[in-house]
Order: sequence, then C-alpha cells, then structure tokens
Amino acid sequence: MIRPPAVAGMFYAGNASDLRQEIQACFLSPLGPGRLPEPASDGKHALRGLMCPHAGYHYSGSAAAHAFARLAEDGAPETVILLGPNHRAIGAPIAIAARGAFKTPLGEVPIDTAIAETILAQAPVVREDANAHLPEHSLEVQLPFLQTVAPNARIVPILFGRVFYDREAVHQLREVAETLASLVNDPAPHRLLLASTDLMHYVPRDEAYRMDELALQAVREVDGEKLLEVVFRHDISMCGVMPTATMLFALRKLGITRGEVLCHYTSGDVPGGDTRHVVGYAAAAFYAST
Repeated sequence: MIRPPAVAGMFYAGNASDLRQEIQACFLSPLGPGRLPEPASDGKHALRGLMCPHAGYHYSGSAAAHAFARLAEDGAPETVILLGPNHRAIGAPIAIAARGAFKTPLGEVPIDTAIAETILAQAPVVREDANAHLPEHSLEVQLPFLQTVAPNARIVPILFGRVFYDREAVHQLREVAETLASLVNDPAPHRLLLASTDLMHYVPRDEAYRMDELALQAVREVDGEKLLEVVFRHDISMCGVMPTATMLFALRKLGITRGEVLCHYTSGDVPGGDTRHVVGYAAAAFYAST
C-alpha cells in the first residue's frame, strides 16, 4: 500500500519546491535552531529517541526542526519507529502499518516491513491496520523533515487510539515498550524512536507554559508512569501522551534516565499568534547512556 498524504497543502506546502523552502525556514526561524541541518556521515549514532510536535509547520515546524537537527548531527538512522496519537480513534487501538510506503510531496518513505512484523510477533496488543493511518496527520508531518535530513531512512508507523490511564493501559504500553527497546538497543543497525505529540491545547499562554512544564519534567526524567499520572491528574491535553509514555518506558529499559528538552514555546509565541488560546509545542532528545 502506498499511503497518500492526507494534509499536504494544509499542514505543510503541497509541492516539493515550496515544501523544501518551508522546511528551510523552520530551521532558520528565530524559534528554530537558527541554522540548516548538517547531516553527519560519521555521526555517533547515540540518539535513541526524539519527541516532536505535529501541528502545521507555521506553528510547530520550528520546534520539530530542533529535533531533526539533532538527528542529522547524530547520523542518519536506518529505521525510525514513529509513535503517534490517532486523533480520530479509527481502527485498532494500537495500529501499525506494516508494508508499503508513505508518500509526501518529496517522494515515498518505505516501511521497514521486517521490523513491523517483529513488533507484531512480539507485542500482540499491536495490530496491523493500515486504514487507521489514512486520515491521521501526527506521523505524516514528521516525514518531510525526515526526508530532508535522512532521505534513505525507513519507517515503522504506529498509532495509539486508546487514551486511558489504568492498569491495563500501562501494561499494554510496557508490553510494546519491551519490544521497542530491544529494537533500538544497538548502534548498528541504527534505529530510533520518535514520539509525536503536542502539549496543552486552547488555554491562555501563561497557563499553557505552567501545565506543559509539569509534563516536560516527566519527559526530562524519562518517566513514563509519571508522565501518565501528571497528565491525567492535571487534565493536561497532551494528545500524544500514550505514544510518548511508551517511548519513555522503552528508553528507561535501555538505561536512559535523562532527556533534553531542546525547545518549548506556544502558538501564541509565533508572529501573529493568539495568546488567549494557544497550543504548546516542545522537542526533546534522548541519548544512549555512556
């Protein structure tokens, strides 16, 4: 299956030339890293996880650029396992697309079918469901950035549609994390996890910063259980809490105990943004313990 783009021309530019310029602007933005990425041919391959937002590039693209700049510096991975929320909750509660490719205006990104089948075999809670991915944007918006800094990388797309904090949910996330940890443990072949999430939604800017910080502290501590507890206790509208917690559980199994928040801002900080009803965006990176 070739999964066509669902939000090209809406969340990001719909043709290759404009999209390349838009991505370049995200890297050079005052809210971005301020420099173009420099893919390293001899990178350390120490990066094991990234957290990225998934709004339209005008708003969250600069935050995503921070994460993908780190990916470029670390050296191109062979496979990126993408974990994102299923906003419409269509299809399987944890849905993987196991074969084919995802298409963007920059071309096709192939799915690593061997890795997808390993996940299906080792984590039965994950089900193959390509249809769940058709309308969802949370993973799609990562792809043009990935194509820019690691054009030969493959992907494994996984969506989480069940948003609960109970014993069963935590057990399921840990089950998936166990398999993911085994897949990204070694620097060769180089694989990494990418969790796609936005933070607080549609509150005044000051409140968003305050609430976001509660979640980001758990991210810094690589504590998936704390993230779930804080988000649900304080009613933080972090849409990708389930995939992010799964990534944190996996990284903890690798002995990673500290994450680095690369940037944090809101849609109200973007020129022309409404500060009364904002969405929070952050990027974070997680490196293998040395």
